[in-house]
Amino acid sequence: MSAAAGAALFDDDAALNAALPGYAARAGQAEMAHAVAKAMDEGGRLVVEAGTGTGKTLAYLLPAMASGRKVIVSTATRYLQSQLDEKDVPLAQTVLGRKLHVTVLKGRANYLCLHRLNLTEASGDLYLASKLRAVRDWAARTKTGDLGDFGDLGDGDALWPRITSTTDNCLGQECPLFDQCWVVNARREAQAADLVIVNHYLLFADLTLRESGFGEVLPGADAIVLDEAHRLPDIAGRFFGQALSARQLKDLVRDGLGELDALGGDMPVLKARLQDVGAAERGFSDALGSAAGSRSWQELATPQLSQAHAALDEALNALKVGLEPVVSRSDRVKALSRRCAELVTVLETVGKEDVERISWLEKRGAAWIWHSTPLDVAGPFSRAIKGYPGAWIFTSATLAVKNELSYFCDRLGLVDVEQKVLASPFDYENNAMLYAPRAMPLPNTPDFDDAVIAETLALLTAAGGGAFLLCTSYRAVARYGEALHAAGLDVLTQGSAPRATLLADFRADDNAVLVATSSFWEGVDVRGHALRLVIIDRLPFASPADPVLAARFNAMKEAGQNPFMDYQLPQAVITLKQGVGRLIRDAADRGLLAICDPRLFTARYGGAIRASLPPMPITRERAVACEFLDALTPA
Repeated sequence: MSAAAGAALFDDDAALNAALPGYAARAGQAEMAHAVAKAMDEGGRLVVEAGTGTGKTLAYLLPAMASGRKVIVSTATRYLQSQLDEKDVPLAQTVLGRKLHVTVLKGRANYLCLHRLNLTEASGDLYLASKLRAVRDWAARTKTGDLGDFGDLGDGDALWPRITSTTDNCLGQECPLFDQCWVVNARREAQAADLVIVNHYLLFADLTLRESGFGEVLPGADAIVLDEAHRLPDIAGRFFGQALSARQLKDLVRDGLGELDALGGDMPVLKARLQDVGAAERGFSDALGSAAGSRSWQELATPQLSQAHAALDEALNALKVGLEPVVSRSDRVKALSRRCAELVTVLETVGKEDVERISWLEKRGAAWIWHSTPLDVAGPFSRAIKGYPGAWIFTSATLAVKNELSYFCDRLGLVDVEQKVLASPFDYENNAMLYAPRAMPLPNTPDFDDAVIAETLALLTAAGGGAFLLCTSYRAVARYGEALHAAGLDVLTQGSAPRATLLADFRADDNAVLVATSSFWEGVDVRGHALRLVIIDRLPFASPADPVLAARFNAMKEAGQNPFMDYQLPQAVITLKQGVGRLIRDAADRGLLAICDPRLFTARYGGAIRASLPPMPITRERAVACEFLDALTPA
């Protein structure tokens, strides 16, 4: 077969009807599939917004899997990787009538490191003993080493970083257990596969490695498909910068002390220098203060913090000098010396600012990360993707602003790309309604929260539940959740349980109410009557208090641009479209969208936002909205 043959399956859809009972042909899906096939055949670049319900996943999978080419599909999260692997790819193989070699490749921190498991067991940490035994038993059974299959460790579990490797602490081919390395095994599998499913973080890790000339993680490919591509610009900022964290320094000290003890404890001066680094890290953390949040280095650079920075620099350099003469003692000391040298370099880098990057820190409890972030990722990204010849396909349900893709393309430096905006096939005009309360106070005024709560309670009474209340801050989640609970409602609140548990509980109850922010604005699929009401408290404008955004806005002003119109507004539109997309997930779905922010109509830019939303009738009257909701209740 060929990519074009895969796309042709949407024209003569007998195979799709056989694999998907009830399949309905969608013009947008066929158009996207042919555009994907063309890009793959010609090695071109394609950016396509495929509205909710277009069926974009099959529209790129069938041409990709029929092409006979090596294809990488990158998506936003590990959850979506699993969904592709377990649901979408098997369906595509059924439609094609043949199986391909498909594998999922994750970042190294997802795989058990047997060497670090040995080190952690040898540390004698009684607090971790029972979990270590469970991991050791699982290690004897696993075929992949993917800790996602272990099932007993969350991302915040203290054991996770102790039994996985990072680019800092991995010994590479010098590791005594290299032949049993699950990361190496996963990469070998990816080298042999026809289709490799990765996530954006792993893809960017590889792009930045290639740009710096240090190597590559991902196998070469003829085509790369980036799903949920709206997330790319923000992720790019993280990977094209530099960062130094408290965790890196603490790991360096802990690993170093453990290695010196294993070698007989005959290097007391070196041990003292490691302890000096630990003390300097704690001093730096103390100098940052106890307040959580993100602030620029210029804002934070008090004399006390500058002294702490100098002490940390001095301690790291002393350790670097002390390690150099003893690297022959063991491969692990050699690796420790390399890590220390790299951290010295990063510490020198993160404190520097120029017109192209900002130095800033984030603090959470005792943890801190010092970043140097580029203000514009268009240049680094466009240079980096030149290392991957072949087709590049960018797709998401939310890329366009007023049916144009220029904002997305400009942020990533994409030129000479084919662009398509494909509308959702769902009947929003008959199945949905937008309610914008007429008398709402402005956000950030004292009465706004109470007004949102009043509107929410009225709408919930009419709907009987089945609602998401999507907020733009954790403060609002807590405030609204408490108010709804005080009103006698049984509310699911983000943070009260793991995300997957909250979603399962919501789906199990047709009348549930979920109050959430951030991660629930996207990647959540609840179909049918269980979700018939989505309430959004305010337009999701990025805060200019964010140090990176503040610096970016200053740079834009100096370049004669308008930060609000050229950045904040388009980004808010894309984020809002993600939240709106939670409501209608199937052709038979019906529901009400309520946006409580009065600026949707009162601000001069409100029309641009409304023009970017799916076409649906609008009401400003609560009675009309409640009547619509009441009619959704099954007889």
